Amino acid sequence: MKKILSLALVLAFVAAVGLAGEHGGKGKATEATITKVDNAGKSMVVKTADGKEMTIYWDDATKVEGTLKEGETVHVKTMDKGGKAMATWVHVGKMEPKAK
Repeated sequence: MKKILSLALVLAFVAAVGLAGEHGGKGKATEATITKVDNAGKSMVVKTADGKEMTIYWDDATKVEGTLKEGETVHVKTMDKGGKAMATWVHVGKMEPKAK
């Protein structure tokens, strides 16, 4: 039974990864530090490790894990939408491996 459940979880993960890649490979994952947050405008300015600054926008469909604050490290997945980097997923803080 455990093998069947494990196999089902692996297949679900592979399917999810495949669906995530269906956007033509245009999505981008970034790790950066928040330098400015504009909650009213649903945007934040982030700085990557190589010193590049970029503005990232979010909307009601964006999955945000944590509280967006200046100085926090974020992991962001973005898509180009109308010439803007639109976040589809944001994780605030250090990425921890999931416990088994």
